[in-house]
Amino acid sequence: MTLVSHEVPGLLVREGVPLAERTTLRIGGPALYFAEAATLEALRALLQAAWEKNLPVFPVGNGSNVLVADEGFPGVAFLLTREFRDFSIDARSVKAGGGCSLMSLAVATKAAGLSGLENLSGIPSSFGGAIRINAGSYGSELFEMLVDVTLVDRRGGARTVPAAEIPHGYRWTALVDSDEIVAGGTMELLAKPRAEIEARFVEVTQKRKKALPKQPNAGSIFKNPEGDFAGRLLEACGLKGRRIGNAEISTMHANVIVNLGGASAHDVKSLMAEMVSAVKERFGVILVPEIELVKAIPPRATSVESAG
Repeated sequence: MTLVSHEVPGLLVREGVPLAERTTLRIGGPALYFAEAATLEALRALLQAAWEKNLPVFPVGNGSNVLVADEGFPGVAFLLTREFRDFSIDARSVKAGGGCSLMSLAVATKAAGLSGLENLSGIPSSFGGAIRINAGSYGSELFEMLVDVTLVDRRGGARTVPAAEIPHGYRWTALVDSDEIVAGGTMELLAKPRAEIEARFVEVTQKRKKALPKQPNAGSIFKNPEGDFAGRLLEACGLKGRRIGNAEISTMHANVIVNLGGASAHDVKSLMAEMVSAVKERFGVILVPEIELVKAIPPRATSVESAG
């Protein structure tokens, strides 16, 4: 089955591309189709084609915060390239495409003397993926500075909406349960002395180096329960170093699972189940996953299970 019946400028489609190499956990089977959309028109055509063939879609982004099934993804996984990786800075306003690296934006805004992204620096996410889950770190959340978001629906319709109109909260927005793709957005940042911004950058970088392991991982596996930290609860349960197959709960951070080499999604999900069970039994707290499990669901209901 051919996904797109005619050539679309700016759209590249391949079949059977492994997704493991596209995720920070280095886990996941092949996508039925893997596409790269370089322009808004290419993205519209891609989404329309997937809709017509009743295929689910998965915006890969930078592949962070996701766990792709060992069997792969029986739909259309795609990257936003070229046009979607551009950004512009005008006074305190920053406009960027959904495929732009969040780290690249943080570095560029630092150079422009704009503050706001320091605490989010180092998060290996695309701007679109960060918007979708309201990425946050060290007390900051993206929606605190987000002005508007450009969305494309499954039939190719595009619209720009004020960020304030999108329901959002801790590591969540209504876009998680939507069939719209984040094509870009605008932020309003604060002007501060570059030396002050740089100092915070260095501080955050040092914290991340001390907290996160070097092996492939997807960052925090579970959200922090209200008033506490998932990592503290998991460490108190003695789970650091617990291993199933080639997946291991990091010895550096109990809320991070690392891939020691050749780990499977099944290994990771088995560890997650043990983590939930242990914390519930000892503390009566039910941990909620922060990592997203990429799976096929009916594209004409809720069609997107993840982004990076």
